[in-house]
Amino acid sequence: MFVYETKVKVRYAETDQMGVVYHGNYAQYYEIARTECFEAASGMSYASMEEDGVMLPILELQSKYLKPAFYNQVLTIKSIVKNLPTVRLKVDYEIYNEENELINIGHTTLVFVDKETRKPCHPPQSFIEPVSKYFK
Repeated sequence: MFVYETKVKVRYAETDQMGVVYHGNYAQYYEIARTECFEAASGMSYASMEEDGVMLPILELQSKYLKPAFYNQVLTIKSIVKNLPTVRLKVDYEIYNEENELINIGHTTLVFVDKETRKPCHPPQSFIEPVSKYFK
């Protein structure tokens, strides 16, 4: 299992008239956290994987809102990868406010896809090799 924490400060543009984070922004928070998690675990960027001919589109996104997040709060997003990725990569998320209260849970499932054929494929060895040490 691999767990990685990312901090995000809520910007004014991400909130509604009540100062509450608009629900659609949680997908963006997940992406920020997932990208940082991905790079920390593998040592490579999404861009370098795409240069190697593999993309990672989203297959599924689920989000459950437990408490609101507000303008100017610093949120902690935990990205949790429980299983070694194969053709799919599932990432669970837990978002905490500054009082360390759990305010959101969710997950995304991504699929490794060959850039040219657009068909599912296995992750490149340059990704699996460094990541596999977390799943022994």
